[in-house]
Amino acid sequence: MLPDREAVPRTIWQALAASRGRQPGGTLVLSLVAGRVLSRQDPKEIREFAATLSFVGLRVQAPAVIALFVAGVWLVIARGGDFTPPWILIGLGAFAVAFVIGGGYLSRIAIQMARAGDGVQAADLLGRWIIGVRVILIILLVAVLDMVFKPGL
Repeated sequence: MLPDREAVPRTIWQALAASRGRQPGGTLVLSLVAGRVLSRQDPKEIREFAATLSFVGLRVQAPAVIALFVAGVWLVIARGGDFTPPWILIGLGAFAVAFVIGGGYLSRIAIQMARAGDGVQAADLLGRWIIGVRVILIILLVAVLDMVFKPGL
């Protein structure tokens, strides 16, 4: 059950709606583009893609993740501040795992891709990045299903 719309500022609802669509959608698009870049096996193109990842990550993905987290926590607090229902714990856990994989693992791989000297190393790194981002997509799908079906509610 969602909190009363009057209890939560309109900007929080807007941020939550925008982030929910942007995060999985943007991640899916990056994954598809990465697959195309990998199929070409061009080291220069892989390095350019890695530079694009850094640009998009800092300007689109990171703000969406932060806005989603802040809006979700704000909504729980506006609803009474009870963080113990299973569906909220699952959502927070999914967010934490996706954040660690994205911020810790994938960002390092993108930096290594941009610095890769040869095509084999760059392609290997891009393949690892694609696997990691697809794991994040599965985690985000679990989080969305969790928010829709609210287990334990």
